[in-house]
Amino acid sequence: MTITSPEETDSAIGFGFAEIAFMLRMFDTAAARKSAEVFRLEAEVATERLCVAGGSSLLAKGFASVQEDLELQGPAVAVAYALAKAHRWTEISLNTSESTDTVVHLESDDVSLLLQPRTLETWFVFAQDPAVPGAAAELSIIEEHVRNNPGGTAFLRARTIDGEDHLLIRPDAGGWAVGKVPDPTKDVVETPGLDTSGLLDSILATRGEASK
Repeated sequence: MTITSPEETDSAIGFGFAEIAFMLRMFDTAAARKSAEVFRLEAEVATERLCVAGGSSLLAKGFASVQEDLELQGPAVAVAYALAKAHRWTEISLNTSESTDTVVHLESDDVSLLLQPRTLETWFVFAQDPAVPGAAAELSIIEEHVRNNPGGTAFLRARTIDGEDHLLIRPDAGGWAVGKVPDPTKDVVETPGLDTSGLLDSILATRGEASK
């Protein structure tokens, strides 16, 4: 899975933060509350006026219609489903010496999405190919980042309802090195010399999955 900027693809759909807050407010699930935490929208979800503005924006864009209540349509249905039903949230920070970009990988049972933040707290949403496992999609994003930015690094923060884990990743002499922080009071413990398969295994472990 390759993430491309919105300027380079027509496959991404943009949502403003008020629209996402409205969708989160529609569902009272543990996953929706976790999504609000991950997207740092807890205060916005609790603000009725802002959520009304988000619903109005979805209606104006044709992503919702008025039946007895406001009902979502089109791509907003998949986004809301993933936000309310997710079982894993992975933040991927893609770092260079000059900047940091972010991808949020949102995975539910039926829908997996990749979201990138842009100007004015908008989020551009890409559908993840359902034929590609989640860890492989994340590996592809990191590989593409390093190809485009030699010396670039990545930081993975994989969350579930019950906990989270982290992984530092950097290129290492044609392969990869990964780092863990087992104790906040101690330095990073690094494992160098990994090939692509070894990096995938580390990503799987961080996600709480068994190696393939």
